[in-house]
Amino acid sequence: GATDLPSAVHARGADDAEIGRPAYRRGRAGTAVGRAVHAVLQTVDLATGAGLEGAARAQALAEQVPEREAEVRELAAGVLRSPIVRRTVGEGLPCWREVPVAATVDGVLVEGFIDLLVDTPEGLVVVDYKTDQVAGEADVDAALAHYEVQGGAYALALETALGRPVVGCVFVFARGGEPVEREIADLPAAVARARAALPTATATVG
Repeated sequence: GATDLPSAVHARGADDAEIGRPAYRRGRAGTAVGRAVHAVLQTVDLATGAGLEGAARAQALAEQVPEREAEVRELAAGVLRSPIVRRTVGEGLPCWREVPVAATVDGVLVEGFIDLLVDTPEGLVVVDYKTDQVAGEADVDAALAHYEVQGGAYALALETALGRPVVGCVFVFARGGEPVEREIADLPAAVARARAALPTATATVG
């Protein structure tokens, strides 16, 4: 059967009745540390990291995990060192953070939030930060397989809403030390899977 859309993406039927679980982050993530990391990355200077310490402290407190401030800071700092963020900064590419996206696809309203949207000469690139516990390559590969439909849904919604091609979807897995970056190898196939996973107006996602 079709793969369900992940909870990072809302899907609503034509009657606008919500048929998905709540959005995955706000600072949206499944854990307090994940929410704090995402919130930090919404505000910190991508080029210099300015404001990182203060934001990490504030967000760790806001999520009631002050004892994990250093972890929040290090995970966010790792994302700033990722190749896609460094390219965005180094080439001065236009980019937007925490981008809401919504589009009606086959009668279903698909909604979500994109952590970082980069406008490259080749087209739009979706960047999504993940704070999953990934210890090695096998863990990363398994996580990527899980998130590919989410990336396809983002691309589908963006292309529908903007009429512009989405040429890449990159997941940055934050972890202690260097982050791990993975791009969806076959984005058109992921988009097709996302379209196939769209529920009917009365279906429940997740």
